[in-house]
Parts: sequence; structure tokens; C-alpha cells
Amino acid sequence: MGGKGNTRYLKRLAAPKLIHIQRKIGKFFTKARAGPHNKEESLPLLHIVRDILNLGANAREARKIIKQGDVIVDGVPRTDHKFPVGIMDVIKIPKMDKHYRILPVEGKGFYPVEIPKKEADFKLVRIENKSTVKGGHIQLNLHDGRNLLLKVKDPRNPEEGKAYKTMDVLKISVPGQEIKGHVPLKEGSYGIIISGHNFGQMGTITNINKRFGINASIIGLKNKKNEQLETEYEYMFIGGKGSSEITLPEETV
Repeated sequence: MGGKGNTRYLKRLAAPKLIHIQRKIGKFFTKARAGPHNKEESLPLLHIVRDILNLGANAREARKIIKQGDVIVDGVPRTDHKFPVGIMDVIKIPKMDKHYRILPVEGKGFYPVEIPKKEADFKLVRIENKSTVKGGHIQLNLHDGRNLLLKVKDPRNPEEGKAYKTMDVLKISVPGQEIKGHVPLKEGSYGIIISGHNFGQMGTITNINKRFGINASIIGLKNKKNEQLETEYEYMFIGGKGSSEITLPEETV
């Protein structure tokens, strides 16, 4: 374990900054498997169960809990202790009647925030891109690896799909993936910054300045302290229309 060429483990000191771990306790850290979320923004399920939620005294106990199917992610029991969990994923632990959502938390990185039971049956997903597929229907590719197919009545005039734009957010049921709501990226929407210098800051989007070139577009946000911040376009995740539709970190952590 931990030898040259080993890919199953990651040195704690080299772990991504957005993973909240004790970097000087032990040498190695379980690496999340490849999955729908960016590796830099994924937490292995073992880490969440053992190190954050403290559901096992050691890795062996935590793996047993996971193997038994006692941890549900987005409505599906996950038995792989290396399963990658990322932003907006919902975790349920039925035996404890506990529910969590992975959110950006200042000083902690991506972190499971406890939420009310009524929020555990839906998640927010960001539209990364959209395309027209066979039959004139529209496919939405989402930030967590999902692909949703919107069947249009008239492929020659697909009005149904025009409302959904890249960077907008959908509220979907889990695991059913039924669209429960649509929140566009626009001024006045509630924004959550998920990367960069202002990671974890939240508030009202005040302006959107689209400029030519990669990473040139800037979004302005006013946080709860009434401070005006700016972030790159790709770093914004919409959390609701005017106010947040989900329980936020500062309310529970």
C-alpha cells in the first residue's frame, strides 16, 4: 500500500484543497473512483462516513456500514466505499433519519450539510450544455453526469427546449429525475460560488458581464454582509429565484 505506482490511495498532503481532511494524521487517503464529478471536487464515500459523519471508528467499520447499503446517495444505495460524491448530491442515512447535501462551505471545502427530510428527495443540477438529438428532441447534459432528454411535440419548432439554457439550474427528483423546477441564471437570482477565491460565498447576483474569450465573463454577487464580489462565470451555481431553495451551510454548520 502506498508503494510506487500505487493509484488506489492519495497522499494526504497532496489531496485537493476542497477536500476537508486532517492532512498530518496518517500518510495516505482513500482516493475516489472516477465518476460524474471532477476528481478535484469529489469526496470518497468512505471519507464522508468515517471522517466527517463519524459513523465508524475506523475504515473497516465505515466500509461495513457502506457495504450493507446503509448510505443512500441521490436515492440509490451505494455500496462502494470509493464512490465519488460531489456538489449538490444528497445523502440519506435511513437508520439514523439523517439527511445531508454536499455544498461549498468556507474553510471546509465541499462538505455534507444537514438538511430537513423534506429536502432529501430533490437536488439541484446545473445545465452544462444542451444538444439536439435524433427526432429533434433536446438532451440536457448536467453537472453530475446525468443526461436528461426533453421530448418536444414539434421537432421543427422545439419551443419547449428554448427556455433551458447553459448554466441554468434544474430542480429534479431523486432518483426519479423528474423536473420539478427551473431556475435561470440572471440578475436577481440567488448564487453560490463553487470555486475560486470567493469559494462558498452566497448571495444575490447583481450583474452578468459576458465578454469574449475563455473565462473572460464575470458575474457580480452581493453577499449577506452587503459586500460586492466578483467571480468567473463558470464558478457560479444558481441556488434559487431571489432566495435559496435549499438549506444553506451558514444555517446549519
